[in-house]
Amino acid sequence: MPYEDEEEELTLVDVFNILWRRKFMIIFITFIFAVASLTYALISPVIYRAECKILPPSGNSGGIAGFSTQLGGLADFIGLSGRATTGQVLIGILQGDSVVDAIIEKFNLMEELSIDIRLRARAAVVANLQAGEDTRSGIISVAYLNKDPQKASDIANAFVNELQKKLQELSMADAIQKRNFFENQLAQAQQELNDAEDVMINYQRDSGIIAFESQAQSLLSSIESLRNQIAAKNVQISSMQSYARPDNPRLRVAKSELDAMNKELHRLEEEQMRSDKSRRRSRTQSVDLSLSTGQIPELGIEYQRYVRQLRFATAKYELMLRQYENARLSEANDLSTISVIDYATPPDYKYLPRRARICIIGTAAGGALGVFLAFLFEHIKAVKKERRRKHYEQDYDYDDD
Repeated sequence: MPYEDEEEELTLVDVFNILWRRKFMIIFITFIFAVASLTYALISPVIYRAECKILPPSGNSGGIAGFSTQLGGLADFIGLSGRATTGQVLIGILQGDSVVDAIIEKFNLMEELSIDIRLRARAAVVANLQAGEDTRSGIISVAYLNKDPQKASDIANAFVNELQKKLQELSMADAIQKRNFFENQLAQAQQELNDAEDVMINYQRDSGIIAFESQAQSLLSSIESLRNQIAAKNVQISSMQSYARPDNPRLRVAKSELDAMNKELHRLEEEQMRSDKSRRRSRTQSVDLSLSTGQIPELGIEYQRYVRQLRFATAKYELMLRQYENARLSEANDLSTISVIDYATPPDYKYLPRRARICIIGTAAGGALGVFLAFLFEHIKAVKKERRRKHYEQDYDYDDD
């Protein structure tokens, strides 16, 4: 008679029975792990942790307004994004190869760690270094782990000192780069200003224009005044002719004055015409310093163009001069000073190993492994039993046939 397939569900009673049947194996494995974890906790060397707290440079009118912004391209150079905070920038520099190599050389850590490869020594030192930033206060903690409490504090303080040196080096390099740039720009602006001044002087010498507005106004006002005087004199003569005889002395004096005015006006107009012809023939060879009314529009535009070039060169020179002075001040000032809140002192308590935690975790891991093996063995036993049952069913069906 064949067995019917029935789905068996594992109940709490079944679980308890399995654990009870395998209790010695579970206890044995748990005991082995407990002894091993206790042994590891006892033989593990004592590690001390020395911590130093620093305050990064704060933004102010005379200092650094955001150190990552002040560094500019240097922040990208060390692998930090433009959105990195000041603390993240400092931690990135602190974990850099140059700072770590200086610590390795100063304390001979390659020999202490028994490592011959520089890359592995850097990784080991960085692994023992603990640096973090408090997002609320902005305070950065720099801690180092070592078997010797005095050495742990010395290395933690040395990291801070090397960080200070590196910040000064980066800040100085950036300031020198800016100063050199603005120094070159200032020399170029100085040359452009000198060229604009020479062009303006030559133009004034050739054209005779020293102050265009005042000269043009003086020329126009003198000719206009002379013409007004001639018109007034004509009115006066016409009025006198209505009642005076032709040989009247006053009338003859008035006519002679009118003739003199006309001659003066004619002379001015002829000088303007000669000046126009002379300038049209050769502007550079002209020595006539008189200003012609016919040239006022052309010369006015040309004069304003030279004045605009001179003003632009002057403004550029003044701007570059201010930037150069600011760069010199930035180079002279120490803008990368960090404030040490608490120096690291030799700790009087161990940081590692945490023996109670190691024993608890080891014992729990042994118990979990024992329970897992108990269920695994029961599963294997059930599989073998199922195979024997199927084999028995096949033999029973063969006998019936």
